[in-house]
Amino acid sequence: MDEDHDSEGWEETQYESVDWGDEEESGSNVVALYPATGKPSQAAIALIVAGFVLLGTATTMNGILNDEEKIQGVTVKYNDVMGEMGLEIDQEEEEIDEDFVRNVIRFGMIWELVCAILAFAGGALLMMRQNYNMVLIGCAAAIVGLGGLLLSTLLGAIALYLTFQSRPEFGITEQDESW
Repeated sequence: MDEDHDSEGWEETQYESVDWGDEEESGSNVVALYPATGKPSQAAIALIVAGFVLLGTATTMNGILNDEEKIQGVTVKYNDVMGEMGLEIDQEEEEIDEDFVRNVIRFGMIWELVCAILAFAGGALLMMRQNYNMVLIGCAAAIVGLGGLLLSTLLGAIALYLTFQSRPEFGITEQDESW
């Protein structure tokens, strides 16, 4: 077989008409590139783990809320602690009752669940490097969620630090203090 027959039908003018991209036609073809690091991914993992810690705490609170013996035990413990510290409640009753304990645990459970959802959303958006403000809300939710042994607070603070370090990857280059 002859190699000259492979390029049959190809003319030199067709080769010259191919756009190779090396010609500068106008100066508006500038593409802004931002350095990519692993910090947003690390922060996203920290936020997602914080979300699971918060979800576990909410589940634990739900378990306590559905167990009558644990509610009675928590009520007795709260009353003992209040008596030892010399604190008094400004109510007609001198002791904390079970309804008050249920309301506090129910509020805490809902609080932890909302913070977990925001932390999960922030972690997902951080992984995709989208919506910087929502990511910051997710970090704040992980911090105030309090989770087990304040683990979600620590993970939320780490995620917030790493998010601040990766601002250029969200397209934020300069300090915008126009307010």
